Amino acid sequence: MIYDSQVYTALFIGLFASILAIRLGSTLYE
Repeated sequence: MIYDSQVYTALFIGLFASILAIRLGSTLYE
C-alpha cells in the first residue's frame, strides 16, 4: 500500500505542477 501511496502522491504533485505552470504561463502572457 505504501508503494501505491507514493504513486498517487507523485501523480498529484505532477498534476498540481502542470496546473500551476499553466496558470503562471497564462498570467505572464496576459
